[in-house]
Amino acid sequence: MQLDAHDFAAMDDVQRLAALEAFVTGVLADGKVTPDEVRRFDEIVLALPWGVEPAVLTAMVKGAQQRVAAITTLPEVTDFVASLAARLPSPELRDKVFYTMATVFSADGEVNRLETNVLGLFVVSFGITSDRLAVIKAALTDRPVVPPAPRSVD
Repeated sequence: MQLDAHDFAAMDDVQRLAALEAFVTGVLADGKVTPDEVRRFDEIVLALPWGVEPAVLTAMVKGAQQRVAAITTLPEVTDFVASLAARLPSPELRDKVFYTMATVFSADGEVNRLETNVLGLFVVSFGITSDRLAVIKAALTDRPVVPPAPRSVD
């Protein structure tokens, strides 16, 4: 479920920026940035193999923060998340980006109602099916995916 060098090698600049904007959204979604979220963001996101110099990545993060912070209305949020989905073409890539974003969301040990709503919007916009969401949740909690019991048809 984690993004790796192969994923980044296959992404173009537009896709990398979309992924970064999703991760920044994970920090800014509830309007408060905790030290745990910043630490987790740095540990996870800045450690990814972006393929750019650290100064360039820092500038990319600052630009993404400004763009995400400028989004203030529900229609803007909806359009923004839809644009991220459009720039991340494959379901596998969207799943990995969502997983990484969710790890940033949960850095402070809780996911509040606003963060839950934003995650839900990403699930819908990214076209994440319930089966794929179960796999992502299992990866986030380190629990195996338990398939549903077969239903009898009487």
